[in-house]
Amino acid sequence: MSPIRAPRPVRSGRAFTRPKRSDAHRVGSPAVREATGRTPAAGPAAASGPAAASGPALPRAPWPDLAPLVDGTPPGRLPHKQARLWSLVLRARRVPHRVRNLPGGYTIQTPQRFARQAVEEILLYHKENLTPHPDIPLTDPQERVRPTVAAMLALCAFYSLTQRPWPGLGSYPQYWHSVGVADASAMLDGQLWRAATALTLHADAAHLASNVVIGGAFLILLARRAGSGTAWLLAVLAGTLGNLLNALAHLAMNGGHLSVGFSTAVFGAAGALAGLKAASGDGDFRPGAMVGRNMGRGWLPPVAAGLALVASLGTAGDNTDIGAHVFGLLAGLGLGGLAGRMALRLGRPDEWAHGRCNDAYGVAAALIPALAWAWGWLAR
Repeated sequence: MSPIRAPRPVRSGRAFTRPKRSDAHRVGSPAVREATGRTPAAGPAAASGPAAASGPALPRAPWPDLAPLVDGTPPGRLPHKQARLWSLVLRARRVPHRVRNLPGGYTIQTPQRFARQAVEEILLYHKENLTPHPDIPLTDPQERVRPTVAAMLALCAFYSLTQRPWPGLGSYPQYWHSVGVADASAMLDGQLWRAATALTLHADAAHLASNVVIGGAFLILLARRAGSGTAWLLAVLAGTLGNLLNALAHLAMNGGHLSVGFSTAVFGAAGALAGLKAASGDGDFRPGAMVGRNMGRGWLPPVAAGLALVASLGTAGDNTDIGAHVFGLLAGLGLGGLAGRMALRLGRPDEWAHGRCNDAYGVAAALIPALAWAWGWLAR
């Protein structure tokens, strides 16, 4: 059996209980605030309640669109590629922003107090990261193809006219060649029309076909950047000047020279392409686009491409006039560079005077050989 323990004696006195605080002693109560002179700190609890809910809400600061501030693009019209680029620039510079995809394009927005910094960072990036080969705005496909195709068909029709005898019209092939061939001695004696008329004559059908195919390709490319009228005027002027320079070069070597063919103008068109690229650097012909840029920074690649073209296409065949090809290319380089410099100040050539200049240039390109033939026949 286990022993029985005696019960503990109970202490006498009252049990201890914690006094309850009244509402008058609670922190934040009116009595405490009145005694201490303190007011409760504002916080989430202070903002809750019917009184806070009924008060006016503070207006949120606007987030402006950066596109109109940077380059004048309408709000919400940024291309996806440009929006990604700008966002990358702003993230690298730790500028807060947001990108929104809208039905008409993209928008990049930033808080008002960061808007100026964001615009400066984007402009600085474009100034320091120029590429010599950005996208070049092109003209309408129909505008650049149809006039060139029509002109090449006219060149083929003229070949048919000059290669067949027409007794009723008094037209014989030998007459056309005697008047229009590029004779170096005759040209320096004053018969300057031959520099232009020789562009429209060809030795045979294969000679014509090669010039039509290759020349049409180059003229279409040139028309995409300068307009069809401007492209043809540059090609005809470069071909005419190339024939003159070729005649001077052959006479300087004490030798006569005869040549025909549109190939001098074809290489003139190739040179004009290189000249446009060399003058603008990046091919952007918007007015003022080259302000603060290093103009002509991309001249070497297009010039080298033109010389490589002469080496590959302009030296084949026993009857190839290498001098005419080289001088046509050099003349095109000069004329294209001049046109490019003018375009940097005035805008795209096919947009001068709302396109009327481009039409006038096309008419001038057709009149140069036509008037040259008229001069030759009258002087005969």
